[in-house]
Amino acid sequence: MRIAYVTHYPELYGANRSLLDLMLELRRRGEVEPHVLLPREGPLSERLAAEGITHAVISWQPWMSERQYMGRFHHRLKQYLGYERAARERNAHNARQMPAVLAKLVQWKVDAIHVNSAAVGIVPGLQRGSTVPFIWHIRELPEHQYLLHIDIGRRTYARCLRAADRLIAISQAVRMDILRYAGNTVRPVVIYNGVLRLNDYTSLALESEGRWRSPSPFTFLLAGLIHASKGQEEAIRAMAILRGTNPDVRLLIAGDGKAAHLVKLISELGLGRHVELAGFVKDLRPLFLSSHALLMCSRNEAMGRVTVEAMGSGLPVIGHASGGTPELLEDGRTGLLYPGGASVLAERMAALVADRTKARELGINAMHSAAERFNVERYASDVLEVYRSVLSPVKR
Repeated sequence: MRIAYVTHYPELYGANRSLLDLMLELRRRGEVEPHVLLPREGPLSERLAAEGITHAVISWQPWMSERQYMGRFHHRLKQYLGYERAARERNAHNARQMPAVLAKLVQWKVDAIHVNSAAVGIVPGLQRGSTVPFIWHIRELPEHQYLLHIDIGRRTYARCLRAADRLIAISQAVRMDILRYAGNTVRPVVIYNGVLRLNDYTSLALESEGRWRSPSPFTFLLAGLIHASKGQEEAIRAMAILRGTNPDVRLLIAGDGKAAHLVKLISELGLGRHVELAGFVKDLRPLFLSSHALLMCSRNEAMGRVTVEAMGSGLPVIGHASGGTPELLEDGRTGLLYPGGASVLAERMAALVADRTKARELGINAMHSAAERFNVERYASDVLEVYRSVLSPVKR
């Protein structure tokens, strides 16, 4: 099958890492010849070239944006009009790019289009201009997870969702979000991301016990983009509470983004010796293996690739009981869920510090669960079944 994959950015963050794993596995099996469209050059295009995967860069713009309003009414009105003007300009730009996009799909003679994100701004043009089956892989809760504004409007977004031949959701939380827009006439299939290959889980298992040979200080890791929705401030405040009764603890925050407000909070709470901001870390594996628990404080996380990577390394996870996180963790067996804010989080953290045997047991259970449920091989097989279900009537 010749599949055109369309992605919304050129970096190798979670969505594109999952896409790359999928393409490489299906190509390895001889099932799919992948072709990729992306809006800019970047680490993904470099990796595609290295892997010998056909790809093309055609500049298009997103159809979702961050909007922040400040000041008095007339200031906010001016900001609103500016945002709307920018959205119209992006939409017009995308319309101008569509002939080149559609020509490339014809040149490649693709059998189907697989769009890799809700944020791909050329979805309407693809649906209008292409005659091959359209598969849409929704990986986000756009408004709730990333606080994005849907520039084309919720009704248009809903029409596009209903127009897809197949919808794939990466969690039940994402499935429910799709239904919130598109209604119950659509039937999204839930396919969890495959985060690691089975042999990678095996190799991690062999290294996972090393952390318990150095149990002091008990180190909590929080990894992800620094953003209000990710809960870094909540984790820092929980550390301030925890430190009162457990001084031998540490929090390591790894992630890209503006962190001045976190630096200020750490100083105000007197946590300079207990909280470290590591910035962007390309390879989290050494941090997983040297920490004792992961914090997933994100609200409305669609699935949480970092959560699964931590589980796969034998790391117990304390996750907020929202979004897709409760689908990944079984509370009390493969991790701990917390339903509230910093004080409840601090209680869960204290429980692991006080009972390290239990923490180790949670990590071992999590490791087995992740290997069974979130491996690349299973993920690729499930997506392949979607392709076959869409293409088999066409090919008959």
